[in-house]
Amino acid sequence: MKLSFTTLDAFTTTRYAGNPVAIVQVPAESKALLSQAQKQAIAKEFNLSEIVFLHLPGPSGSFASVNIDIFTSHAEVPFAGHPTIGASYFVLQILSQPTTTIITKAGPIPISQNPATNYVEAIIPQKFHIHQVTYPCELTSAPCPVASIVNGMTFIFVVLPDLPTLARADKNLSKNTYDPSLLDAEWQNGLVATMYLVSQGIDEFGRRAYRTRMFGTREDPGTGSASSALGCFLALQESKEQGPGPFTYAFAQGVEMGKRNDIGVEVTRNAAGDGIEKVVLSGPAVKVMEGTLEI
Repeated sequence: MKLSFTTLDAFTTTRYAGNPVAIVQVPAESKALLSQAQKQAIAKEFNLSEIVFLHLPGPSGSFASVNIDIFTSHAEVPFAGHPTIGASYFVLQILSQPTTTIITKAGPIPISQNPATNYVEAIIPQKFHIHQVTYPCELTSAPCPVASIVNGMTFIFVVLPDLPTLARADKNLSKNTYDPSLLDAEWQNGLVATMYLVSQGIDEFGRRAYRTRMFGTREDPGTGSASSALGCFLALQESKEQGPGPFTYAFAQGVEMGKRNDIGVEVTRNAAGDGIEKVVLSGPAVKVMEGTLEI
């Protein structure tokens, strides 16, 4: 069995910047032939932070909604940001299909193309939760909060004072990325990674701007799920008098790696200002490679 694949750099319009993701197309007739173990082996072979298996509809099927599976080199994950942006760009721009929804293990994700920017926008599934546990970090005296964007995708947030301190960040504070045992009951699933951040004021579009770095098993150049979680966390720090918002954020990640990612997040709170109603993740992508893999 042979499967076609395409690699994209997400959160950038410049090839070899951004965050690479592979989109493996799985025809309808091949779906039953591709096991979970084979998907994991393929993901390990690519050795990217995540890859996507895009399940194509059959001859009489519709591209209005498509299913994707997202794998790291170690495990399947319910949702991840840059694979979602990459897959959305792939179906909308490369396949030129009228897809309005991508279905992940975390739930359906409405997608669209912003005609003004040509960026992909995705209303991501979220069940934002702040955990009781905090982590210490030698780069700051403050305890570092922990939050999940969905059950299984959890991040430690380390607020730093300046870019030189950010340059010293070098590890995940969770010594084992895939050990969620310290999280709240019923949330002990998936991965725990660390996002470091430094405020950069307000950008030219009025968004709150931050430079960030994210470490899981290794440093990730651009992390949409962590950026979405961080946007939710920051939005809930705003005064309740500001109501639902929306609150807009621009995260520049991967600069220290020479692979800058420009990630947009828009967060809408509930009317009381104490919960999250909607999260929109946005960014560009660019095609880099295409080929065929053999099973």
